[in-house]
Amino acid sequence: MAPRADHSLPKPWERLVDESGYYFYWNPETDETQYERPTCPPPRNFAQGSCTIEFDGASRGNPGRAGAGAVLRAPDNTVLFYLREGLGFATNNVAEYRALILGLECALSKGFRNVRVQGDSMLVCMQVQGAWRVQDPKMAQLCGQAKELMRRFTSFHIQHVPRELNSEADAQANHAINLAENETEEIAGGFRRTIY
Repeated sequence: MAPRADHSLPKPWERLVDESGYYFYWNPETDETQYERPTCPPPRNFAQGSCTIEFDGASRGNPGRAGAGAVLRAPDNTVLFYLREGLGFATNNVAEYRALILGLECALSKGFRNVRVQGDSMLVCMQVQGAWRVQDPKMAQLCGQAKELMRRFTSFHIQHVPRELNSEADAQANHAINLAENETEEIAGGFRRTIY
């Protein structure tokens, strides 16, 4: 959904703002919604050696078969890498953390030093920022691992986004559920590399 050249919307669509401050379009006749990708300017030092990491985890059954997915994007929003990791049997929260770690490790290995991270897990985003306490020992270990990776970047910013803005990472996580435990896939420029 996009406004016309004269900035008007096709009827009956309306442009609204959700509780997180994100714009979305709503059709009251069908109750359909479409989110607008944020266009906030990148931080000043977000230039060469920079990428955006989108992460998501999935678990069928919670706990159940799980997968982690991430997408690395260039500053112009083009996709650099799709990442997937099979997790075997895990909870959704474990899968979310593993997805974040997967993205951070890939960004570091490719030489990126300035990252913006976004995910639809409020829990992970808030815990990594230190705004929420981590009570579960497994979560504390994963949070510590993510924070250790964060410290290796020159600049790091993480934000929570609505699910609708995280669909590509979600798709990778759902594909990853079908991978063997510890099996990862990295897909870039039409090439796929599977690691066992």
